[in-house]
Amino acid sequence: MVGGFRVKVDLKTCIGCSVCAQICPTDVFKMTMVKDGEYGRLVSVVDNEEACIGCMACVENCPTNSITVTKEEVQVAKG
Repeated sequence: MVGGFRVKVDLKTCIGCSVCAQICPTDVFKMTMVKDGEYGRLVSVVDNEEACIGCMACVENCPTNSITVTKEEVQVAKG
């Protein structure tokens, strides 16, 4: 895909509030449990990056600024 988006969630700062998963219009995120020491904790992970349309709703609404979305330019070979 030419001109897709790279989506990253910082699992160290994500508090598992699920705002990104609820607000994303294209279901890029899913909530999952990760091991954190002896216990598990809920975090958001990127599940469907290809669906990202770059609307930035997740970035603008994340209370811990744990999400980054960047435009990924792909070089197309010219024959």
